[in-house]
Amino acid sequence: MSPSIVGNSSSSVTTNTNVLNSGAVVNASSDGGLPQAQGDSMFSNGIHTLFNNMNMLSEQASDKYKMLQEKANLSRDAHSMANQLDEVIGGVSVSGQDATAEIPKEALDFMKKMHIPVDGLSVEDFLKKNGTNLKKGQLQAVKNALETESNRASDFVSQSQLQLQGLLQKYNVTVSLINAMQTLLAEMNKTIAQNIR
Repeated sequence: MSPSIVGNSSSSVTTNTNVLNSGAVVNASSDGGLPQAQGDSMFSNGIHTLFNNMNMLSEQASDKYKMLQEKANLSRDAHSMANQLDEVIGGVSVSGQDATAEIPKEALDFMKKMHIPVDGLSVEDFLKKNGTNLKKGQLQAVKNALETESNRASDFVSQSQLQLQGLLQKYNVTVSLINAMQTLLAEMNKTIAQNIR
């Protein structure tokens, strides 16, 4: 998946996660999120369990979405750095077989920060071994390392989107069950009140 696709997919997920960030859809009291005036009835226990499930799903989805955003940013940035290397490689190719060039500072700092390895070595060790002025093949190895990191992060985003969609579906089902139980309880209380009269 290209980083541009990742960005579009992430934005669609942002809309969905607003359901979670907006808080509980059903009415709740201030003491632990339980519906008011339910007592110790079977309905109260059921709604209590569903509220707990809803909160758990909300936390899981929020954590998953945060990780998804971080990986989407990593994929985009790594792809951008790989493009910088591509330009450098193009310049070296024009200059001749023995021409050399340095890794652009922005790309080098990014690789150090994100601990992106090159041929099994940290970028610092790679430069110690080969020098700061790299030939075309060595620059290509650096570019490949950045592209690999970008693709790996992109794959993580794709998998996380599917997992997040599953969490959102479970969350919506839980909210529907809570609303249904509250409606049923209200109808039952109404019937009891009418019979007392």
